[in-house]
Amino acid sequence: MIPVLSVCMIVKNEEKVLNRCLDSIIGIADEIIIVDTGSSDNTKKTSFDYTDKVFDYQWNDDFSKARNFAASKARGEWILVMDADEFVDRESFITFRNQLQDRLVKENIFFVQIVNFLGEDGRSTSLNYHERLYRNDGKISYYRSIHELLKHENGVEIRGKADLQIFHSGYMSSTVNEKNKSERNLQLLKSIKEKEGIDYYFLGNEYYSLREFDKAISNYKKGYQIKENVYFEWVQKLLIRLIHCLHYTKKDQEAMDIINSCEDLFSNTVDFKFLKGKIYANEWKSGEAIKIFEFILNNKENLHAELSLDYLEQLPHRFLGELYEREGKFDLTVFHYSRFLALNENDDEIWTKLITLLANHSSKADLVQFIQKNIFSRTTMTAPRFLKILLASHNIEVQRLVIEFDFENQLTAVEQEAAKVKYMFLQKEYNLVADTIDRNMFEYLNALLLTNIFSIIDLLLLTLKLNHQKYKTYIKQLNLNPKVTSLLNLLFLNKRVKLSESEVTVFIELYKQTVALQDEELENLFLYKKSLMLNDQRMLKREINQLIKDKV
Repeated sequence: MIPVLSVCMIVKNEEKVLNRCLDSIIGIADEIIIVDTGSSDNTKKTSFDYTDKVFDYQWNDDFSKARNFAASKARGEWILVMDADEFVDRESFITFRNQLQDRLVKENIFFVQIVNFLGEDGRSTSLNYHERLYRNDGKISYYRSIHELLKHENGVEIRGKADLQIFHSGYMSSTVNEKNKSERNLQLLKSIKEKEGIDYYFLGNEYYSLREFDKAISNYKKGYQIKENVYFEWVQKLLIRLIHCLHYTKKDQEAMDIINSCEDLFSNTVDFKFLKGKIYANEWKSGEAIKIFEFILNNKENLHAELSLDYLEQLPHRFLGELYEREGKFDLTVFHYSRFLALNENDDEIWTKLITLLANHSSKADLVQFIQKNIFSRTTMTAPRFLKILLASHNIEVQRLVIEFDFENQLTAVEQEAAKVKYMFLQKEYNLVADTIDRNMFEYLNALLLTNIFSIIDLLLLTLKLNHQKYKTYIKQLNLNPKVTSLLNLLFLNKRVKLSESEVTVFIELYKQTVALQDEELENLFLYKKSLMLNDQRMLKREINQLIKDKV
């Protein structure tokens, strides 16, 4: 009897993720074919734990050739292509495999939805569709050395979309950095002699992942100029990513021009509407932004997302919470932050915003009760994480809640010590904090700072308040990231300097904590330091005016 489904994989040094992938398909796929292109870790050993169909292949900088070699070993009626850093939901995969067996289909190539986890922790996602499932009749094969596509030898491709999601963690920052994927991909893409529009799209994507946005913009524009058809799937994605790049490089008018032209072409695509709302929000055009995000939420059933499902509901709720907070509409702000957190409880910044908002409008007893019932009791909430949520607030009463909850069994000894020192600092017992640090030497201070409970922001403020020369020397010797050399010259030496963008962010955080402490001497000192800055003062003025408004 011919097997229904063969899963084909090419792998190299994937021991960290391979078990997760194979555990998700073992016993459901009829056979698993694994082609190893030169692993030096335990990838092959792990592979043999799941299948005896493990083959060696000499890598030659061509993904299609490797995939076609794997397919040559498969006996299933259908081939599903997966990578080691991918996995499926087992129950969904069982349904998918059974439907594949029972249905009569005319299609011979199917797109599968790939859900990509992004960033440091995978809390955000993006979507795309790849040709991953095809009939194993010997007539369909991959071509292109990278970002490979399928073709039929007689040009008889009948495409469809399969009801299957594959989850992909390979675009998380740690994985991308560890495996140097972008550099490898750029080398392969640049080696293509006669480039098509889609090649420039893929080149743009690699520069996008490296945050080299000007190069990404250049390649996206080249790809769009030589496209064959505006309705090719990759063209729409190219336009969305181009808008992102233009926004990141502060070219919002050009981004808006593209959005306006695309809304008619792709009227049901939420990405363009979402990005327009985001640009309006960043331009402080709150009314226009609110209308767009409310429209998305009210019409999400009739819209579809190209790059991220978060654009349909999760992120509109987040933006609406922030926009209504700007306008002082308490009930609407709480509603949208709560709806956002119901969809993504891992966003610590919004937990901080919600707790701060409730602290400003309720008693301490009510706030503690809300936290115990809705936040601290969550299985995903650890004590160190919860402390950092509290301490990220710029409401001093929220920060002082660090001593309100029993963390004894959930914090290390160093974390407990850092919480005690932090509370002394919040009580403005500056000399007592300095005495505690000085008694224990700088190794003690190093350990406190590593917890980020007593933070570098606190130490900088303590140093300025006490004009502590030893702390100044200590801070200058720290290998701080981002670099803050100009900021330290401003703070410690009263030099007139222009701060980098990251240094401006740190300066604002310092001032926010100063306002939270309600230390008038430090506030006046920071207003003086601000006058020495050679930067454009508009963003600083907006932030400071908002802090003054919040104080009142």
